[in-house]
Amino acid sequence: MSGQDDVTGGIASFSIGLGNAGTQARPVSPAPPIRVLMAGDFGLPAQAGALNVTGLDVAEILEANAPAFSVSAGNLLGSHPSDLEERLAFAALKDLRPARIASRFQFARDLETAAGDPDSLASHGQRYDKVLEMLRATRSPEQAPPVASSAAPSDRDAASADSAGTDKDGLDALFSMIETPGKTSRPSDSGSLAKAAVEAFVQQTMREERQGEAKPAPAVASPVTALQEAQARRFFDQGKLRTVLQNWHGLKLLLSEIRLGLPLEMHLLQLDHDLTGPDLADVLGGPDGALQADLYDVVLFANLTGLAAADADLVKTLARECEDADTVGLLGLEAGFSGVPGAELASLEAAHQLLDQPGYEGFKGLRDSDAASHLALFWNEARLVSEGPGHPAVFAQGAWIALAQILGQLGSEVFPRLPVGVPVDFDALEVAEGEAKGRAVATAARYVAGPGTAPSLAQCGINVLEGVANRTDLLFRRGVTVKPGKEGRGSLDQALLVSRLFSLFQEALGGAVTGAQTAQDRETAVRRNLDDLSTALAGQVVFEVARQSVEDQDLIGVSATVREGWATGQQHSFYLPASDS
Repeated sequence: MSGQDDVTGGIASFSIGLGNAGTQARPVSPAPPIRVLMAGDFGLPAQAGALNVTGLDVAEILEANAPAFSVSAGNLLGSHPSDLEERLAFAALKDLRPARIASRFQFARDLETAAGDPDSLASHGQRYDKVLEMLRATRSPEQAPPVASSAAPSDRDAASADSAGTDKDGLDALFSMIETPGKTSRPSDSGSLAKAAVEAFVQQTMREERQGEAKPAPAVASPVTALQEAQARRFFDQGKLRTVLQNWHGLKLLLSEIRLGLPLEMHLLQLDHDLTGPDLADVLGGPDGALQADLYDVVLFANLTGLAAADADLVKTLARECEDADTVGLLGLEAGFSGVPGAELASLEAAHQLLDQPGYEGFKGLRDSDAASHLALFWNEARLVSEGPGHPAVFAQGAWIALAQILGQLGSEVFPRLPVGVPVDFDALEVAEGEAKGRAVATAARYVAGPGTAPSLAQCGINVLEGVANRTDLLFRRGVTVKPGKEGRGSLDQALLVSRLFSLFQEALGGAVTGAQTAQDRETAVRRNLDDLSTALAGQVVFEVARQSVEDQDLIGVSATVREGWATGQQHSFYLPASDS
């Protein structure tokens, strides 16, 4: 079951900017590419517009833009300053590795430099005085190098030396492995003796191999090492670094999944992770806003968010700006957006009830608005890098996975959609164990969702990313927008289709509709350009154009009928003025 709604209508209204007559009056052939905007914190400086990264991989984007930024975190290593600051720069793929980042922190390099001379840490004042105190405290007589003793080795030591075979040749060592309860049972001839010795040697070797296969006890980190790792984790948990790192890893995953030669344009926009709703409106909205700069079919908002209080205002802003730009936004939710830990949320059968609590009134208000049909929310993440010493695991939020799956449809669908209920393999992911109803399950998803989680959260307009046991496959069981639809689910497929149709119409008609046209000239230009567009789409969409009078207005009516693909038979219509008078 896809959880999608039936079509209830098309584009009710349509507005375009006036073009210029002449060479621009013909649409571009082949069909316009799908344009994607990826907006989030990538550690880049604020910029007036988006970067066109079409055809580039992450290594090339890093090399060309070299993101650099500062982060601060509470100081665990010393008493002053209270916060440590680190300056980070990513210029190559290797710079995105969490282990490399941890080793390049300035405090890590300072401690490494002082490894041979702990007292040199005093030159940093109180910056590392807690570490210095711990190092000095560990210098005790018991830890001094042992003094050589002239006492004779004990019987136990001598026995150990014998068992080690230091005074025996190879054959004697073999013979010593034979378990002989008494002289009477010892083999009498050299052939039997050698055979028994070899068998004993083999058995001993097998026992040693089995012992070697036993899982070694985890090494216990020294107090200083543990403190250093805790300091590194503080930096990784800081909002800026966590967001920037995961956004670059998400972008890398997305670009690695896109096949070459697709009709696709990719744009990248810097949005600082701590922007408020009004800040986002200034960057995205208005005639000069980033969403109005191009005809974007879909926009991925890479910075995770919550849904309560001020976060709801931010989500409302994104939905309204997408509505104004006639596009669809994909947005990921923080693990604990519902007020409970992610692992607990994943196990609930009625997770949607958590959003009935006080604090989520703003989100409920958004769901009742028309803007809600222009935004899709995603929860849960995919594991890219497992946890290691001094650094947490790195995940890609669900919206990156959804966009990768949508764009994966480009080769076969004129209107790509989110494949629902179909597992999609992502080779770059890592599988790790999680718990589901008290039993361990290994998947590539951060949290193991129970069978009721996805349908429950879909009632709130939230799509849940799920893993497949013991595989790197991921899937969505619903494809919904925030707007309630049938059974509480608005269709993401329909939102994407309408957004794409709008872009195609704009592309085709922007040059056909010019100032000072007669009604007949405009109708002719519109029909010609839409016929050309249909040809560019290989007849998968056909258009009909006719003059109509609606409430004493002279209008040009356009209807678009889908002839191929999942939306076959759907019809969408709109009107535009026949003249400017």
